[in-house]
Amino acid sequence: MVDVEISGILEERLRRLVEIGLYSSLSEAVRDAIRRLLEQIDLKKIGLKLYFETDASFQYITELSDSTLDEMIEYFLMRGYTPLLGVETRNDVAVLDEENKYLLDPLTLYVMYKANILKYLVTLSRKKNIVFLVPETIRYYAETLFTNRLLDYLDFEKTLNYFEMPIISSRIQKSRLTKNEQAIIQYAIKHKNAAIISDDIKTRKYAEKYGVKAYSSISILYSVKDELEDPLTCIYMLKSIPLIIPPSVMEVFNIA
Repeated sequence: MVDVEISGILEERLRRLVEIGLYSSLSEAVRDAIRRLLEQIDLKKIGLKLYFETDASFQYITELSDSTLDEMIEYFLMRGYTPLLGVETRNDVAVLDEENKYLLDPLTLYVMYKANILKYLVTLSRKKNIVFLVPETIRYYAETLFTNRLLDYLDFEKTLNYFEMPIISSRIQKSRLTKNEQAIIQYAIKHKNAAIISDDIKTRKYAEKYGVKAYSSISILYSVKDELEDPLTCIYMLKSIPLIIPPSVMEVFNIA
């Protein structure tokens, strides 16, 4: 709760609005005034500026603008910008190590859902016993995505594990990352056998500053390369989101 102190002419005007019955209380009048102010601010425009002028992640500015990932991506594209999602070089792609635990953020789940590759998490969990973790705060979101892809409940129930939000260090709290991004990085810092999977390039770079290994969802595909039903379709589904996938990475999947 935030206390707001109002005095002088502003207080007098608000009280008059209450007196004439426009509002039931001074608190209601203040809340409505703040709501109207926020409605006039173009939060997407502010988010776009923040994204290119600071180290703010794409998920952070999406949350700031009170938008969905779909809406924010479209906002960028309509203005001729491409968000920094995907991979930049061949060195960003690696086979996942079964001895590690991998923490996924909401953006990565969204990307895998859009590209219809969530099933490969199940493959890695079953065949290589790789453990995937997501914050408890997005359990419903994760389960909804899996269900929408008509994956068997028992499959994804065993594939995804959930962890409670850890205590976030003060320096990570100051980062322009969402609470869920901060959580997976903090968890990985405290657990040496943990790495993060994020398709947000800025998020991965931030994690790497703390010595945390960070991969994109393309590493998941690379880890099941020999089992991909249609590598070309998978890669182009990711590119259509759009994810950045340079030619050197496409060559890994034998795509010219």
